[in-house]
Amino acid sequence: MAEKEHISDFRLIEQIQKGNVHALEILFERYYEPLCNFAFLFLKNSGQTEELVSDVFIRVWENRNQHTKITYVKAYLYRSVKNAVISHLRKNRPDMDELSSLENISKHEITPESLLIRKDLNKAVGIMIKSMPHQAGLVFRMHKMDGLSYKEIASTLGLSIKTIENHMGKALRFVRELHANNPDYF
Repeated sequence: MAEKEHISDFRLIEQIQKGNVHALEILFERYYEPLCNFAFLFLKNSGQTEELVSDVFIRVWENRNQHTKITYVKAYLYRSVKNAVISHLRKNRPDMDELSSLENISKHEITPESLLIRKDLNKAVGIMIKSMPHQAGLVFRMHKMDGLSYKEIASTLGLSIKTIENHMGKALRFVRELHANNPDYF
């Protein structure tokens, strides 16, 4: 497992271009879940999300012999998923608000710097969530990071919507107190 973490994305793409299916599996394991979370924010359907993200990896494999040099693999994958979501929404739900909000993500928003900043922010948020009471942290993550509605969270956890609202209130109070006591944290 540790060996997989030491292989750079760029090296994995080089290996995929040479026909190494194991490199594709490592890349898939590394990015499948985060890409699904990203696509789910717009599709709101886990089946469609999983199929769309899987198709992106299939295209990476099928197009491995192209002479295109992919320098920023993570950005390339997110851009591919974004484009696939836009295409899917145009085809299946042309009147959806998600399409216009997704199209407003400029090409310049996904840069190596923004990816590093996002990674650092996600790490800080992860640490913050672990510091919260368990249920409040779980609800906060599901709502703010996974994009689920209170109703969806309530259904998933078998709790009432009011209980979810209470847990979210606790989580937000925790964030406000953390920010008040540590203004440099954010």
